[in-house]
Amino acid sequence: MNKVLILMALTVLSLGFASSLSVESVTVDTVSPGGEGIIRIDVENDGNQDIELLSVKLDFANPNIIPIGSSEEFLNSLEEDEEESFVFRFRVSNTLPVGTYSVDYSIIYEEGNEEIEQSGTIGIVVSAEPEIEIAANVQNAIIGEQAKLDVRVINKGLADARFVYLTVESDDITILSENSEYIGTIDSDDFETSSFDVIYNTKFPAIFFKLTYKDFDNIEQEITDTASLRAYTKQEAVEKGILKKNNATIYVGIAILLLVVWFIYRRVRRSRKKE
Repeated sequence: MNKVLILMALTVLSLGFASSLSVESVTVDTVSPGGEGIIRIDVENDGNQDIELLSVKLDFANPNIIPIGSSEEFLNSLEEDEEESFVFRFRVSNTLPVGTYSVDYSIIYEEGNEEIEQSGTIGIVVSAEPEIEIAANVQNAIIGEQAKLDVRVINKGLADARFVYLTVESDDITILSENSEYIGTIDSDDFETSSFDVIYNTKFPAIFFKLTYKDFDNIEQEITDTASLRAYTKQEAVEKGILKKNNATIYVGIAILLLVVWFIYRRVRRSRKKE
């Protein structure tokens, strides 16, 4: 897991004298929704006397961030110049949106017969990445005729994809509309569909897609993909019932034939009358 190193400035609530206990570092795992992580607090006694009855406690106030095991640890004694690490495990729910959340902590101990309390806040980063899939679809495309190209952009990830921009390119189709479209934000577990007016020039057109978006860290990402579609000739479209067969030529032919027969019939009839 990625680590986020947070150097904390502690508030000393007992101001009778300077505390001998210092927090050297706080290390927190960056987790995804539904994931588990570790919080590690490193302390040091840099005073000139021992510290007794040391307690480190985390306050998991957010119900979507819960401890695994205890949220409090104890140490009977921490001698002068001695260091100690306190490790806590936690889990975040799978419904927790990505973002930064806070967990308060308190440290209580005795030094020179005085009880001292220190407190602070730890930041937990819940991070995830969009998982983008591009699917192209065309319904009953006929070569040489205008049709629609529908492109569905699906986000299967746990984070939103923001500032999404889609571009379509191909040598096998003629794009009648703009070949790019700004989609905006695609939420986690959601999709958006863009439609383009096109003319298909080949039976198996190859379509190229380029999609850009910004991730959780506001970094621009780029995805490229290719889809192979199917278009039909007019004859194939008629055979498959996509187009109704044009019978106008047959009807015109029949009409011409009947007209020719009628003219022949009249001529023959006139010839017989003259005889």
